[in-house]
Amino acid sequence: VIEPQAGQVWFPDSAHKTATALRDFNRGENLPVMIFANWRGFSGGTRDMYQEVLKFGAQIVEALVDYKHPVFVYIPPGGELRG
Repeated sequence: VIEPQAGQVWFPDSAHKTATALRDFNRGENLPVMIFANWRGFSGGTRDMYQEVLKFGAQIVEALVDYKHPVFVYIPPGGELRG
């Protein structure tokens, strides 16, 4: 069953994919990262808490801290970075 998910919000699956991609880029690509940010934060629903959204969100932060190359964050006009 595929459930719709709100845009601009990290859910457990997307947060895990983001953290994994950052770790993989750091390990093998040797390139800077350009992030086009327009996020409202992490999903805070009960189901998402049980699926460890906060753990995966922390892994994103850890991957960014450990990144050995430049990390650029662009917030587009009218964009938001919250949460």
